Amino acid sequence: MHLTGRSGLVGALVTTLLFSYGIGFFVWGPIVDRIGPRKSGIIALVVWGISTAIAAVSPNAFILILSRVLLGLSEAAFWPVSNSLTARWFPYNERARAKSIWINGTVVGPAIAGYVLFSLLGWLDWRGVFWAMTVLAVVVCLPLFAIFVKDNPAEDSRVSSLERSIIYADQTNTVSESNAIKIPKNVFSSTNFWLISLSNTGCLIAYFSLATFFPAYLKTGIHFSSATTSNYLLLAYGIALVALVLVGIRVDKTNKKAVWAVGSFIACAFLLAISQLIKGSALIALVICLAIVFVNITTFINHGLTHSMSTREKIGRDNGFMMGVSSILSAYGPTATGSFITLNAGHFNYAFYFLAAVTAIAGIINIVLMKRGF
Repeated sequence: MHLTGRSGLVGALVTTLLFSYGIGFFVWGPIVDRIGPRKSGIIALVVWGISTAIAAVSPNAFILILSRVLLGLSEAAFWPVSNSLTARWFPYNERARAKSIWINGTVVGPAIAGYVLFSLLGWLDWRGVFWAMTVLAVVVCLPLFAIFVKDNPAEDSRVSSLERSIIYADQTNTVSESNAIKIPKNVFSSTNFWLISLSNTGCLIAYFSLATFFPAYLKTGIHFSSATTSNYLLLAYGIALVALVLVGIRVDKTNKKAVWAVGSFIACAFLLAISQLIKGSALIALVICLAIVFVNITTFINHGLTHSMSTREKIGRDNGFMMGVSSILSAYGPTATGSFITLNAGHFNYAFYFLAAVTAIAGIINIVLMKRGF
């Protein structure tokens, strides 16, 4: 669609997705709590398949943007769905590990996407890629979700009575011996909710901006081939795959979510800034890969923080509101990142410094949460 060199418009495609994504959370959060995560996920997968089918037949950028709106609305269901399932299926002291494994789905996807999408583009065309995503949603994901996902352990015959008793015995949300963290009746009245939302805003700006522009940086900024670009994407998300599980185990043992968030955000900020000051294409790419790893770590920690101030019955709504607020606030992030690239005559220095500043601010926010016992 002749968008090469129009980084602001490319970023706007992601911004549009994030706006509808953010609005969708406010809708899906209460729905998930009311009808359950299983039905919510099934409905969302159907809408997701429709959105990618529309993208496949879109005649212009306007229709493509509309398909992104529908995609954002459908995909917004899965964060409250996953958090609701986590709260229903896991005792409190195992949820960080559970979330780290679930979020690895968002790591595995980008890790293999470079290979799959480049192959599909060579075999089909960009419309064929969207048709492939439609098949993935409707033919693969939908039946698997409908067959295997249950709302509660009691509905699955494979879960023993002992397992159910262990799960239901530990549904509390107290994460400090001093009981400093209180569960608010209305999350909007809690400053902790807004701090977590701002922390997640920084995470989403970095996550979606890097997902949008890091491949382009590797190809046009430091002149890597498509194959080499795919290898570095695999490296970044492959390391994150292991790191998420290891950090999840440590978070469950220490119950210091905000401490891990501070370290991860500050490390990400440092790596993004230093990447523009060092020499050597391979070293630069490796440093940014490590920054991506730390961004992924902050993703599951931010969601874990909502479990620290919510209940099993309201986690869908509370997490949906948190994601809705942070998605809307972060919606201009990729557009701003793309605009910095355009402002810098196609160079990426300003963009990476911008993302470094954003993640550093998120780290400072988590220092406050750390002092409040999170």
